[in-house]
Amino acid sequence: MVQGEPGSLDFDALRPVVAYEGFGEAPRDHAVVRALWDAVRSLDDEGRRLFLMFVTGSKTAPMGGLGALRPPAHPAFRVQRAGPDSDNLPTAHTCFNTLLLPEYDPPAKLPRLLAMAIRECEGFGLQ
Repeated sequence: MVQGEPGSLDFDALRPVVAYEGFGEAPRDHAVVRALWDAVRSLDDEGRRLFLMFVTGSKTAPMGGLGALRPPAHPAFRVQRAGPDSDNLPTAHTCFNTLLLPEYDPPAKLPRLLAMAIRECEGFGLQ
């Protein structure tokens, strides 16, 4: 991913271009998807950078901002259902900009598990 400016991250520009898989006919209205974006919105700037790093492998937006995370320039930013309710942490495939979320029930547990995943992940340990 060609990186842009290291300024603030505009997740409102990303949300309209996100591809959803496994969350039904109206994924943007699914309780888990709404809980995800509420959790991201509540993160501080460093938390948002960690979230972006967790999903894409980069702490900065691409040239053109987060709304540019769509084909053909980049793999689409995807949120994919990863099975039924569990206490498993969210996972990600950074090469494909894909966040995998269990169908948390209640969705209110998502912020805690997401925060743990993004703050405690090590990735490949490259510096």
